[in-house]
Amino acid sequence: MKFSLFAAGSAFLVMLLASNFIRRAFMRQALARGSERNAADTAGWLLFFGLAFLGAALLGVLNLSKFLNLAFCSTLLVFGVAALVGAFVIGRR
Repeated sequence: MKFSLFAAGSAFLVMLLASNFIRRAFMRQALARGSERNAADTAGWLLFFGLAFLGAALLGVLNLSKFLNLAFCSTLLVFGVAALVGAFVIGRR
């Protein structure tokens, strides 16, 4: 039991580190397309939080009884998708 929690926590931390690199690349790409710096930064952070919410929901869905319940996972999923949509809309400015 403790090993599965450790493995899930480690996977989540690795996913957060990867999301940070994706955030930086997305921000640079938005700046290269001509977006304002503030808009690109906001879009990058929305992308990071969207990926974090989706990652947490995925970990919760993999084992609902141990980590999260279905209502909490669905809320994370909705906020994750909303943050990703916001990132792509704001990044186009």
